Amino acid sequence: MPLETGGHIPPARKTITYTAGGGNPGQNGVETDIFTVTGEVIVIALIPYCTTLLGESAGTPTLELGVNNDTNLFVAATTATDIDANDFWFDATPAEVGGMAIPAALKDIAITDNISCTVGGTNNISSGVIEYTVYWLPISDDGNVVAN
Repeated sequence: MPLETGGHIPPARKTITYTAGGGNPGQNGVETDIFTVTGEVIVIALIPYCTTLLGESAGTPTLELGVNNDTNLFVAATTATDIDANDFWFDATPAEVGGMAIPAALKDIAITDNISCTVGGTNNISSGVIEYTVYWLPISDDGNVVAN
């Protein structure tokens, strides 16, 4: 249980480096589990932050953020090259800002499926890094979130 850590909500964190081919997270059509979810949990806040801008080799890849059975639950398909370094990826039209309120689609969401990202569009994401941080609480006795 996350609240056993002194009353605060500890995050689960996963950094994904996107590279194309071989079933890697950047390959077109590949859904990558970021966090394994067991039981029922509530996502207090999910915060994707780009540390290295996303690149492509050709075409226009997209990236969406959701759960296994609703792959765009949190963020709809976004042109990958619009997700720049040092930006929060909070929606399908990311803007370069120093900070902003977390939108409703990324907080207070009850889930039972793994949190995942899916590459779509017309090509692979060939480079880039996004750090995903989720703050969560269990709803069911077996509710848990673990970074993959």
